[in-house]
Amino acid sequence: MIPDLTNFYAQHRSIEPWLKTVSPPPAKEWKQSHEDRLKLDGLYECILCACCSTSCPSYWWNGDRYLGPAVLLQAYRWLIDSRDEATGERLDNLEDPFRLYRCHTIMNCAQACPKG
Repeated sequence: MIPDLTNFYAQHRSIEPWLKTVSPPPAKEWKQSHEDRLKLDGLYECILCACCSTSCPSYWWNGDRYLGPAVLLQAYRWLIDSRDEATGERLDNLEDPFRLYRCHTIMNCAQACPKG
């Protein structure tokens, strides 16, 4: 069976999952303190398989607007990245309550995740 994840990947793309800056790029790489990097631990492990989202009843009922657990995790990952300079813009993008506040803590996502 091959699931259709078109909507999932469109929602993922909608959070603009890349580093956004206005500062000129550094000569080598964007430096980050050890403490700031530790904040991202646990967020890089997501493999975007959508098991969590497709096991979520809130996502079944509101999949056209609710972002679901995987995309929300990725949105959070970019919000707390110290190298990113678009926090306000990212928060504005999440302003719609249907995109953000549909979780009913059923926790199917935690059980379905292959990464634990």
